[in-house]
Amino acid sequence: MASRNAPNLTVGQAEALKQMDLDKIMRAYVQTAISSMTGYKALLLDKETMRACSTLFGRSELADSGVVHIERLDASETPQPHPELKALLYVRPTRENINLLKKELRAHRFQHLSVFFTNLLSPIYLQELAEADAAKEYIKEVQEFYGDFSVQDSQQFTVQCPRNDVFLSATSSLSASSSALEYELIDRCVQGISAVFLAVRRRPVIRYQSGSGPVQKLAESLYSLMYKQQYQVFDFGSRSSPVLLILDRNDDPVTPLLMQWTYQAMIHELLGIHDNTAKLTSPKVVADQREVVLDARSDEFFRKHAMLNFGEVGMSVKALMEQYQRTESEHRKVESLDDMRRFMSEHLDFTRLQGNVTKHINIMSELSDTVKTRSLLDISEMEQELASPATNVSAATSLDDLMRVTRLPNVLDKDKVRLAMLYALRFEDDTLRIRQLQDYLTSAGIKDREPRLCAALDAVLRTAGQARRAGDLFASRSIMGKARSMFKGLQGVDNVYTQHTPLLTATLTSLSTDKLEGQAYPFMAASQDEGYGYAATFKRSPPREVVVFIVGGTTHEEAKAVAEWNDRNPHMRVILGGSGVLNSGSF
Repeated sequence: MASRNAPNLTVGQAEALKQMDLDKIMRAYVQTAISSMTGYKALLLDKETMRACSTLFGRSELADSGVVHIERLDASETPQPHPELKALLYVRPTRENINLLKKELRAHRFQHLSVFFTNLLSPIYLQELAEADAAKEYIKEVQEFYGDFSVQDSQQFTVQCPRNDVFLSATSSLSASSSALEYELIDRCVQGISAVFLAVRRRPVIRYQSGSGPVQKLAESLYSLMYKQQYQVFDFGSRSSPVLLILDRNDDPVTPLLMQWTYQAMIHELLGIHDNTAKLTSPKVVADQREVVLDARSDEFFRKHAMLNFGEVGMSVKALMEQYQRTESEHRKVESLDDMRRFMSEHLDFTRLQGNVTKHINIMSELSDTVKTRSLLDISEMEQELASPATNVSAATSLDDLMRVTRLPNVLDKDKVRLAMLYALRFEDDTLRIRQLQDYLTSAGIKDREPRLCAALDAVLRTAGQARRAGDLFASRSIMGKARSMFKGLQGVDNVYTQHTPLLTATLTSLSTDKLEGQAYPFMAASQDEGYGYAATFKRSPPREVVVFIVGGTTHEEAKAVAEWNDRNPHMRVILGGSGVLNSGSF
């Protein structure tokens, strides 16, 4: 039988559980699975768990735990037998993986198997495995270690959806005519989010953004799973219930459209980050240095600077270069046996420093060249004026400024369309000028060159216009919103390129002060009385733990906002999750 007992945790790991530190919790789970098998072993993963494990562990760290061979369970090439090794499988409990596992049982390539599933295992699947293994008893154990998601850091996770774009173009309601793919994607989110709460051993109270079909369906499915189908599994006794707040990406279409100026966000926007890896394209960089790994666990510089702005990172890269030059100078002074001994003991650290310096100089150089070539400083200033409620701009003046900026040399079509989308969202009621803008894009040849890109202007109003949004995106619906916007404008800003604040910050503030509108963000409950009960509970005492999940994906700017929130507000810890991590291109 599959065991549903989560691994025993050490004192430090128990503290991580108390703090809902996803990084430490998931590392503890995987390490427990690996250490349950003595000696040298193979680790078999599927596509999703390969991605998840790569963000948690380096190969050298796994090797220290006896893992000498790693492969994909669904590898296309014919796998080689390894009778000298035991095998540990860490995979999702899907139909495809069950079939592959039964195939593995027939092949009998290892001494024996220990199987760890990342989520609740269907009794039907367990029965199939038992029948397939009845004669040989090749499987020594089957357990559920909940990790059906990817950890970005201690306070951020993603549930990777293969067609996240479907959420971004979804209609306001799901019906019988909605595609089967939409329902499959929602089921994938259910699996990932439920695994998060099983991992942190909590059952949440669910709130969701009204008016969004995918969000409401996700909330209903999670409630059914946690409060009806698997009530006992999610019963963790007297442990407090966090709030799970489910939002629609289209409620804030502005944030993913903006050029970001923090280090990690810039890399993702201009180069793209996939599974902690980015690819440089500059011919100035030698071929074997163009693929760079961005792992906060092994790269101290990246860990410290991921959320700092471009200028600060530039100064730090300069300081890192100077440190390298000093170290290199010291290494040249090898005149005695003691110097040789010192050189050899420090050589590995020096080589690592050299590689790190080269990597970040190459990244910063390419980012800087791209910013200059594409006139991104001018574009970003225009974006911020359109995106920030505190800026007092008119539709007419903004249109003139937009035309001027988009006529600058080397401005890409996608940057012109991004500005047009931001303009349309800010001045949605001015249909005449939006039509002028569409005509301008057509006359510039964009419609002929990039018809799908040009169509995005209409699409953003259809899927994320005023009628679709629950939040007060431009702080214009209420007197308090206008007052906050005015006050921010009077205060001024330190940097014209970072005026914008994600809508998520205002949403969290409202949630923490019991001012989040009940009609726009209702509780998911079986009855009206149950909903009133939740509202009364959190009115007396605001939630101390909140998990926000954005259907359609999160951004690095929102991750930074959550990190800053947690630093400022120890009374309410927030974890951010989504169906992907976006840049303007993927949005």
